[in-house]
Amino acid sequence: MNIGVSRSVRFGLGVGIPILMVAGGVPAAVASPQPSTAPSAQVTSARTSAAERRLVDRVKTPKVSWHRITGKRAYLGTASVPLDYNHPNGRQVTLALAKVPATAPSKKIGTLFLNPGGPGGSGVDLALNANRLLSREVLSRFDIVGFDPRGTNGSDPVRCFATDRSAAPVLEALRGFPVGKSERKRFLAAARKLADGCSHYGRRLASAMSTTEVARDMELLRRSVGDAKLSYLGFSYGSYLGEMYANLYPDRFRAIAIDGVVDPAAWRGSRAKAAVPTSLRLKSAEGSWKALSKALELCRAAGPEHCPLADPTSTLRSVMASLRKAPLQTPTGTVSYADLVNALLGTLYFQTGGPEQAVALLGSVQDALKGDAVAATASSHLLKKLEHRRASLAARYDNAVDASSAVLCSDTAEPRLPSVWQPQITQRAKTAPYFAEGWGWIDVQCARKYWTAADEDRYRGSFSRHTAPVLIVGNYQDPATAYTAAVSTHRRMPNSWLLSSDSWGHTAYRTSQCVTGQVDAYLLDGTKPAEAVCQGDYVPFSTPLSAEAPRTSMSVAAASAMGPRR
Repeated sequence: MNIGVSRSVRFGLGVGIPILMVAGGVPAAVASPQPSTAPSAQVTSARTSAAERRLVDRVKTPKVSWHRITGKRAYLGTASVPLDYNHPNGRQVTLALAKVPATAPSKKIGTLFLNPGGPGGSGVDLALNANRLLSREVLSRFDIVGFDPRGTNGSDPVRCFATDRSAAPVLEALRGFPVGKSERKRFLAAARKLADGCSHYGRRLASAMSTTEVARDMELLRRSVGDAKLSYLGFSYGSYLGEMYANLYPDRFRAIAIDGVVDPAAWRGSRAKAAVPTSLRLKSAEGSWKALSKALELCRAAGPEHCPLADPTSTLRSVMASLRKAPLQTPTGTVSYADLVNALLGTLYFQTGGPEQAVALLGSVQDALKGDAVAATASSHLLKKLEHRRASLAARYDNAVDASSAVLCSDTAEPRLPSVWQPQITQRAKTAPYFAEGWGWIDVQCARKYWTAADEDRYRGSFSRHTAPVLIVGNYQDPATAYTAAVSTHRRMPNSWLLSSDSWGHTAYRTSQCVTGQVDAYLLDGTKPAEAVCQGDYVPFSTPLSAEAPRTSMSVAAASAMGPRR
């Protein structure tokens, strides 16, 4: 919601999201998690509406053309779906797919569809890496299928600029987030050019990329693989796709598990809430600040044998204050305030080792600011990574920004004027320092005065229909899709289970056997989670500084959800 944060870390949500916590504090919902209410077997599931049946059921089931990848037990494919479901025989959009067949076909349940988030993450890439993400049992019982949503990656791409040359200065100006009046002026001008390009040159596809359309595409693909009902696992922004499908087709799925959850009402918004940008409405900044604050507190509490900084929180404040005044000069260039905010956010995505990496980064920059040449060289390692990304973006126009923007701006209610963003970001920075800026600017191109590529099929229905049972997974320390979004979504969806995880990083799957096993049991057999709360395997700052530092690790899904980057 996938989301896809800051443009140079990921659009992320995948974007994703909610609540402020006092530094190092634990929210009431975490201290005493509410037991998940079991979906009632007596509740009669809602049915797909007559209007939706008329719209989608009349479309001919697409035939997927599969081609085996040489030397691999996997296939790539394409399928054609209507650009506009109101005109099913009109222009078509080609979708890219990947399939990894079940390893025990005689025991196969059906097909498990995957989405990594973004919006705009590649379902094809996630499926092809499924052996790194999913358990052996899930791989044995399901064909694994991922598809690139319309307009993204290998599917017919949305393009908001005619040439690489015209796109490059806009994408460069939108890198990171603006600090100060002059940067803000340049940034807003570029955001307007992006909005104009998507609303004119790229309008035909950009105005048909809401999550409603993607859910309809997935419904056609379910039919194309021959499954009577959908099985789905979605991460980050992919949770919104799962929520959308569940409420559009409440009687057409057997299992929908969503991890790293976006509150659908906050994502979509309303006329009453449109005065607040989606980027702030989702409260991703608060989630990021809570995770970093807790990491710094745990480091200090661990003591000098485990924590390299005497006062990590004080170090954060002093380093950020210095960089805001002037960038750090390193042997390979400069590290700016925005660079460090984005880098810290990136460390918090790791399911193992992220807090240690964040503290080490702060210490390195602090020493470099004091004139330590060795530390300056170490800090320049960050810059090299950033410069490599900038060079790759300048070398090719891969439409990631166009695609993520087209989905976000199609789905969400936004303020009319871009001038609304700055004062609201400034206000939010009081409760979510640093990250309010990193998250707050990701959707300014959606200001309604300039973004006019509206999708008339944007979903306006309820997210509280009595669907078949849905499994919702929330991670206490998720920096992008905060735990409170999982709680509010669980309360919103009356036939759902909530599985909580006291773990780190973006999304909870693979942080413990407790989480992974219960998600798998639900996907395989529809089993209700046996435990309401799981404890993550990773414990920050438990390794002495004299020992080898813990290695960072990130699930394939979480890495993919960092995807379309700016």
